[in-house]
Amino acid sequence: MNMELKGFKLNMRVIIVIAFALVSLVASVNTSMALPTPQEHDSHSIDDLSRGNIREFKDNYIPKEYFPTPEYMVFVDLGVLLLLLLIGVFFVWRKKSQKAMTVMAIITFAYLGFIRGGCVCPVGAISNTTMGLITPAEVGLASLIIFMLPLIIALIIGRVFCTSGCPLGAVQHIVQKSKKTIKLPKKLNNALKVIPVLMLIATVYFAIQSACFFVCEVEPYKVLFFTGQTWFEQGLAFILGHPMEPKFLLAFGIGTWLYLIAILALGYWVPRPFCRFLCPYGVLLGVVSFFSFKPRKIKDDNCVYCGMCEKVCPTQAIVIDRKKKYSYISNYDCVQCNKCNDVCKKDAF
Repeated sequence: MNMELKGFKLNMRVIIVIAFALVSLVASVNTSMALPTPQEHDSHSIDDLSRGNIREFKDNYIPKEYFPTPEYMVFVDLGVLLLLLLIGVFFVWRKKSQKAMTVMAIITFAYLGFIRGGCVCPVGAISNTTMGLITPAEVGLASLIIFMLPLIIALIIGRVFCTSGCPLGAVQHIVQKSKKTIKLPKKLNNALKVIPVLMLIATVYFAIQSACFFVCEVEPYKVLFFTGQTWFEQGLAFILGHPMEPKFLLAFGIGTWLYLIAILALGYWVPRPFCRFLCPYGVLLGVVSFFSFKPRKIKDDNCVYCGMCEKVCPTQAIVIDRKKKYSYISNYDCVQCNKCNDVCKKDAF
């Protein structure tokens, strides 16, 4: 009964995220169909009395005020990011349950993703930092801190940021299936790891050549974050007495929403597809994690080579060979989700 309840809770998280995407997609279709055509605009003359007195309308018109995000919010965001990372480090260090890491992912998604639009993210900061190396005036201190902070944490204890701090990783952590996910063949999995390296090269190249945020163009989750942020700001403005448009605003077009839904569906069966096969920042985190002071290790004296940790690892970072009595964990791929701790009965981690 407990297992069924646990599976039901996970499925509800997946359903909520995908339902949000589907509802927004349908709304975007309805909005685009409701837009007036140029002929409809031209069917009424500006002097058409049926439309009312233009001068009177202009005299009585009160423009809506849009209040920009205060500049100090960037420091609030940095504080939240640092707090999430420190709590994540504590949970990894103390070998807390994966449920604790899931809570961290939900908080990361809710604040840095849904409320703040996913823009407090080192993945995009690669472009900022690259442009800053050429023209120092173009990179702010906040962008540099956002870029460096997860790398410093990775040097201490590995890729904690990927689960506790990254809104992109948080979505993937929440959506992925809890058990019986699809494991890619070893050769295919290793071959696909080349793509993030190429993405890193492309991100740096386009930042230098045209100040383009290349990775932000190809990552699928921005449409979820931008729309979520817009809805949050609409609701907040209404509560504060400064209502915005009376309809739900939507980010991007139908094609982008379909791309998101496809990636969410893929991520349910193949865990963390963006982290593993697209993210350029993951390459940097992985390399730094090689030199981590306290990397995740498998204790050979405790390990009985049962293979349970290998089955639950979302990034296929663990290799267990029962016949050869061999165990290995790749800190390049490990995203510190603590799932291996949960299933290991011999305290081998």
